[in-house]
Amino acid sequence: MGTSGPMHVVDTSGLARFDALLWKQANEGHLQPLRDLVDACEGKPREHVVVETILVEDSNPLDVIHPTNLLSSALTVGGVSVLRVEDDRGPFVLSAWPTAFEGVFHLIGSIPSTDPRWDKVDRWVSKAAPQVVRCFLDHDDYVAIGAALSEHDEVEVQRASGRVRADRSSWNRGFRALMGGDLRPDHREIVEEAESQGVALRTLHLHVGDVMDVLLRRIAGATFYRGEFEVFENRVLSRLALAASRRRELLSNRARVVHEPPKQPIEVRLAAPLFTDPKATGEVIHMLEGTSDISFAVVHRNPYLHVVVTDNRDGSNYDLFVTQPDAIEIHPGFRASMGSLTRIAQDLGTYFEADDLRESAPPKPVSIFDLVG
Repeated sequence: MGTSGPMHVVDTSGLARFDALLWKQANEGHLQPLRDLVDACEGKPREHVVVETILVEDSNPLDVIHPTNLLSSALTVGGVSVLRVEDDRGPFVLSAWPTAFEGVFHLIGSIPSTDPRWDKVDRWVSKAAPQVVRCFLDHDDYVAIGAALSEHDEVEVQRASGRVRADRSSWNRGFRALMGGDLRPDHREIVEEAESQGVALRTLHLHVGDVMDVLLRRIAGATFYRGEFEVFENRVLSRLALAASRRRELLSNRARVVHEPPKQPIEVRLAAPLFTDPKATGEVIHMLEGTSDISFAVVHRNPYLHVVVTDNRDGSNYDLFVTQPDAIEIHPGFRASMGSLTRIAQDLGTYFEADDLRESAPPKPVSIFDLVG
């Protein structure tokens, strides 16, 4: 019986437990399911699993987001892309996992979302638009995820953060654990409180009995702190993917086509009537001035606002109209990629704390009586 040659030793020095196992298996050409990887890495100190859900047109997200001058190594195994990044603060591994929905991926890491290295990942994603874009959650998504988790145990809110729409000030709530059988507010109560105070939620830290602790972020993401990862995967990740898929479907294939009637515009619906005078509608112009790689021209200013916008990254073009006090209409032009339209619509939504993106309702038909009075 012959002897085999020397085995290739995978360098996992300096990596967190999850990153080390993921990188080792990727180098060996096989990957366990995500939940098995997480379960195999349990121990102390406890490691987080950080997730950000992203939309892509038709590419491998890690091929797009990482800079060409980055000191890194990349592998792809069974549709999962794995990237090892060398950093002065320590190496880390970033992976992109496909979901059940076309063009929707979960970016997975084990460094905290507050770590400067994750800030670096966020900058990569921002610069990769429109080929790769984030998806934002709305209040209905928070409620849906909380409702799904409540099937496993009582859901309590430990912390919540948001922004007051009227003046864009910070809003924070924290709740200590109560004695006996008393419970802290649940997800529904916090969403109701936020809406009653004109607050757009940014984060919800949920404690789900003995099952799980999880942080939900408005930028469709979540952090798994502890508990049963299978529940996190089935109840949280699946709903993040569903929300992203719905957003991708809404904002895909919106470009105008010659000899075809244009599709209904996309509407960014505000929670309160803001655009009541030319000064207020000027905030749309101010927002566009601060958006990178955007060119625009103001066609009409008063009494309604009409702005022509071009995304310099891929040439997508739009007409923006403000004709109502609580809505911005985006009319895509003859080039309007999904990624670009998502970026424009969500940037407007973020600036104005508007979570409601929808297709505008068709105009009501005009009768002869309307014309003649």
